[in-house]
Amino acid sequence: MKYFNFVIKAFAALLIISVLTGSPLYAQATDKVVLHISNPLKMTMLVNNIKNLRKMLEKDALIAVVVNGPAVARFSTSFSSRKQLDEILQQDADVSVCSFALKNKNISKEQLFEGVYYLEDGGVSRLVKLQQQGYAYIKP
Repeated sequence: MKYFNFVIKAFAALLIISVLTGSPLYAQATDKVVLHISNPLKMTMLVNNIKNLRKMLEKDALIAVVVNGPAVARFSTSFSSRKQLDEILQQDADVSVCSFALKNKNISKEQLFEGVYYLEDGGVSRLVKLQQQGYAYIKP
């Protein structure tokens, strides 16, 4: 009987902690990953990471890409090719670009390739929000 009471109390404590911290006691149903790129020289690695994740994870997995720093130029019409962006978008990944980095590179919102989202509040803010929503963080 003492053991049973201990188990009930332990479970109740875990339940209270999970409610207070917002951490679920169960595994989330959908895998969620955010890839962060700031170095334009890492584009090939980013594309390969996304392709490998899509193969490995369930097809309903959520894959997000947040771009800031010098890499923002690779997602705008100021860059001559969108081949790698198309490869990313074919994997059903959401791509969003930091407004502050665009401003620093003198790239306007209108110069973003179609399919790329503009982050008014910046890339770092988006990374924080996604991680708070349970996204695993990867920096290629």
